[in-house]
Amino acid sequence: MRQDRQPQITAHMSTYIRVRRKELGLSLDDLAERAGCSKSHAWALERRQSKNPTLWLILALCDALQCSLNSLIGADVSQPMFSEREMALIDAHRRIFGESA
Repeated sequence: MRQDRQPQITAHMSTYIRVRRKELGLSLDDLAERAGCSKSHAWALERRQSKNPTLWLILALCDALQCSLNSLIGADVSQPMFSEREMALIDAHRRIFGESA
């Protein structure tokens, strides 16, 4: 099994999928049909056992659950996510070369 590189997103997604599916009155079969995946894959997503779904499945889940990507993953995707080290490098670059570089 591949390592979960974003456990906070995986945790949010699994809870969000289950809660949103129930809000919409969808069964696992309904969700799977709408998202174009198997019922077992939908179940695994809800149980945090599918840690690296494809982008296409994530977008299909957004359609199936009538939600935004931000809502599904619990993060603002309009802004890049950088580590503290990466941000320190960006800040250093800006101090050396200015904001326009």
